[in-house]
Amino acid sequence: MDSNLWAEIKAAILAGSVMAAVIWGALGGATNALVIRVTAREALRHIALGATIAAGLGGLGAPLIGHWLGLPPDALGAGGGAAGGSVAYLTGSLGAAIFEVIIQRIRAGRLPRDNP
Repeated sequence: MDSNLWAEIKAAILAGSVMAAVIWGALGGATNALVIRVTAREALRHIALGATIAAGLGGLGAPLIGHWLGLPPDALGAGGGAAGGSVAYLTGSLGAAIFEVIIQRIRAGRLPRDNP
């Protein structure tokens, strides 16, 4: 009975849309790390950032990316699961990149609102 309970918990976690967003966001963060060629420690940070940003934005990622790309409001919602994975991937890769730029500017003493 105990193994059945853990099997059901595992199935519920893996079937959830948040876990799918975490996986796709982590893959987006990994792609970002591969493109800019960072160390292994920094790559883990990109992957973790991508996963948490994609999971944290949740349903807000699709409207933000749709607005940024100039798509109709229901364009990303019509794709079902594939669109959700695509949005989580883009959110994970772009979100990690945006946070890296902000962190670098703060470390350099320039806040994002300052002129370069």
